Amino acid sequence: MRAASRPASNGPAGRTGTAPGPALADLMRDLAATPPDVWDPGVDALALWSDTLADVARERPDGRDAHGPAEPLAPLAQGPTRAAIGILAALLHGPALRPWTGWWASERLTEAAQRMVGTLAAYVPPTQWVADSRSREEAARLFLELLGLRPAGESEAVATDRLTALSSPALAAALAELAQEQRRAAELAAQLADKRAREAAARTTYV
Repeated sequence: MRAASRPASNGPAGRTGTAPGPALADLMRDLAATPPDVWDPGVDALALWSDTLADVARERPDGRDAHGPAEPLAPLAQGPTRAAIGILAALLHGPALRPWTGWWASERLTEAAQRMVGTLAAYVPPTQWVADSRSREEAARLFLELLGLRPAGESEAVATDRLTALSSPALAAALAELAQEQRRAAELAAQLADKRAREAAARTTYV
């Protein structure tokens, strides 16, 4: 395993920079190779995440196990978002991120998973993170960003621009804004037509 320096980022909310991570193509390949078990409704996603933290998180100095830090994911470990947790667990175990095993504290990984699932899964079903190439790239880029990494060979500016261009939440917001503008334009046109009709009626009355 190659040595790597600690990540410099605190995540998008408190960002101080990102460290070079794996090649984007490698992480996307790991996403495409997500094991079919993650779709099994019988899988306990929270237990799976706890085991993942025990395997890949930085060792806890207090000697406690990783099950406590997994608890914030409990509400997301049910229903349609359950599989998303399994996908992220598989990614953290995959070849692309293996050199970074031990970088992150358990709480940091759980926070990244919360934000990933809470943000992306609201717009893009987890099945598309695996099956659709555009969604795979967005999922890979977003997860790296949340982990404080960027794709190998990309500057921070390039990585940020490409993630923004792919952002489903941003696209959804832009489409919602466009739809609102179209509704306003339609309302304005209707009001104008009504005004003209009333003016025409008034002119006819006084002729």
